[in-house]
Amino acid sequence: MIKLRLDRYWIVGLLITTLCSISMRAIAFVPPTDQITIGLDANYAPLQSVDKDGLPHGYDIDFTRELMKRMGIKYYYVPNLWNKVATSVLNGDTDLAMMVYSSYRKDTIYYSRPIFRLYYQVVYRKSDYKTFDFRNLKGKTFAFLNSRHISELVEREGGTCVKVNDLDQSFRELANGRYDAIICYRYQAKYFIDHYGLESLAREEISLQPREYCYVGHNKELIDAISLEIAKMDSEGLVDKIYGSEIKEGVSHHGVPMWIWYLSVIIILALISLYIFTLYRSRRKLQFTNAMLETNYNILEMSHMELEQTNHQLIEATARAEESSKMKTHFIQQISHEIRTPLNILSGFTQILTTPDLELGEDEKKQIANDIVTNTERITGLVNKMLELSDANSRNVIERTDKVSPNKIASEAIAKSMIADNPSLTFDLEIQPEVEKILLKTNMQAAVRALTLLLDNARKFSAKSADQHVKLHIEALPSSVQFAIEDNGIGVPAKEAEHIFDEFVQLDAYYEGTGIGLTVARSMARRMGGDIQLDTDFNPGARFVMTLPR
Repeated sequence: MIKLRLDRYWIVGLLITTLCSISMRAIAFVPPTDQITIGLDANYAPLQSVDKDGLPHGYDIDFTRELMKRMGIKYYYVPNLWNKVATSVLNGDTDLAMMVYSSYRKDTIYYSRPIFRLYYQVVYRKSDYKTFDFRNLKGKTFAFLNSRHISELVEREGGTCVKVNDLDQSFRELANGRYDAIICYRYQAKYFIDHYGLESLAREEISLQPREYCYVGHNKELIDAISLEIAKMDSEGLVDKIYGSEIKEGVSHHGVPMWIWYLSVIIILALISLYIFTLYRSRRKLQFTNAMLETNYNILEMSHMELEQTNHQLIEATARAEESSKMKTHFIQQISHEIRTPLNILSGFTQILTTPDLELGEDEKKQIANDIVTNTERITGLVNKMLELSDANSRNVIERTDKVSPNKIASEAIAKSMIADNPSLTFDLEIQPEVEKILLKTNMQAAVRALTLLLDNARKFSAKSADQHVKLHIEALPSSVQFAIEDNGIGVPAKEAEHIFDEFVQLDAYYEGTGIGLTVARSMARRMGGDIQLDTDFNPGARFVMTLPR
């Protein structure tokens, strides 16, 4: 390694950059001068509770203490029963509380970035069931903390709902036979069974959508600042450190068939191989930059300006390498989450199908089969995307042996993306009359795939409202045919016009996805002699333009 000489100009520049960064953070959020109030559930162990001396305890207390300390905010707790805590923060009487995300409340209150996701389990007496049968709930009594989608599930199947505010007492009542079962989060089931030594109770996974655990409040500026700080704490490993694996644990390993684990191992190995390959490429690029720097230093006639420029290039290369590493880490976390949900659903259906003496109607069997196929195709799609990414890194030309009309390419892509069948958005197709007379010499499969990925991207980022709109416009140019895909979504800053085509890049972490769709689409278009560009003049929303040679 070469020890770089840092002259006074470089040091002054670094100091100015640091001061600007600090100033921008200060402008972004100013901590309130007065104390804020935080609602506290007095009996929600182990996350939060109040002891006999009136002192708060729990994982949430430790996390909030660290969060408020980092943000410089003074606060005090307002303990109460859960129903009153929720009412208080929803009415604005309390500044902040910690709750699971609810789509029913998203328009009346602000939610922070999720701290982690919570998974459901059902708890029952071992003497009543070997495994719990969710296909026969009629006449059974379920206790749970107030939850609309649990109520709908139980009532739809003919069960009786008992909404409680005290899980501590409810677990002991379950053991004494008051309820048939309790539905709660996994960490709650484990905590109460272990805490009270309730060996007569058993617990198992259920295939309900996991819930996101967030801070809530009516102060948008405060919630946005909390979201940014949570992201930093997560990247520093503080969320894992404070909550531990007992709370943050994701997919349960209980009762999952071996074939699902074999599939999981294969997918994880593929992800690790992809990570090692991309990391190797990044390191080779960095080694090449370092080698160039050493060579330039060995030239005695190098001027001061050349040295400064080379030094700047090295800093930029290091920053890109660090950014690449962060993007790969985020990619692995995101793809793992994308895989967990269908694996959980497959696990649930497997348990149902393997339950002895369980009779299912033809409609139920057909629905289960459709859901298994859907989630298997979802996992297969993720694996295919990773394989496409590996192929996109090559520079092999895609053979153009098909003669096909642009209309045919468009109709195939629209069908595969199913964008025209989406009831939540309006899709328009505009084709110039001249286009209908053209035959392209191209690769049909690759062209359709590239256009499908662009349509999927437009659908995902179109406005989340009643006026969602996507348009595909096709026109003939002198030497090419242009496919323009427009949406009215969040848009892309002009400075990110090229960055979004890099691997694993996602400008908004709140949208699902792997960050490789645009990378694969542009690679396919260019290897067929065309290109994909972002129209930086289009506003509002985004407009991607794919050209294929005539």
